Amino acid sequence: MKSRLLILDTETGGLDPTQHALLSLAAVDSTDGEAFTALIRPSPEWICDPQALAKNGLTLDFLEKNGRPEREVLQDFALWIGERRWHIIAGCNVAFDLLFLTAAFHRQGLAWTSRKNIDLQAAAWLAHETGAIELPLGKDDQPRLSLDHIAATLGFSRSGKTHNALEDALLTMACLHRLIAPTPQ
Repeated sequence: MKSRLLILDTETGGLDPTQHALLSLAAVDSTDGEAFTALIRPSPEWICDPQALAKNGLTLDFLEKNGRPEREVLQDFALWIGERRWHIIAGCNVAFDLLFLTAAFHRQGLAWTSRKNIDLQAAAWLAHETGAIELPLGKDDQPRLSLDHIAATLGFSRSGKTHNALEDALLTMACLHRLIAPTPQ
């Protein structure tokens, strides 16, 4: 890979960045494999939907004990990415992660500028459409584009049933590498 990618993933308390909490943030530098990961202690004003917590395996008690304040995490993340000369943000459904990250930086009054981005789902869909890979189809006869389906198609799997931001960022990076430089068959 010529461009340095910053592979990003978040775990959240729901689907709406204006109402739901940002719970976990992870990023991996595609060049050197260095990672940033942090759990966030949600403020009471942000919603943590029980279904979202079940999906990511986090609990409010765990986050209260092990998480840090959102502002502190975002400041550390900004310092971490400021030390890197990265070009492009990548992720699986990266627009979702960027919406939450942008909303969190905004509510904390911190500067954040998003960069160009690459979405694994779009890359996998294109690879499927061109016949490079064969994704499983859903009931609507469209390719299934979850990270789990893309990873399984490319020969990877998650270590457990719940989502973990760092594991998902690493899995996304592996999938992108496989799509860009497929192994000979």
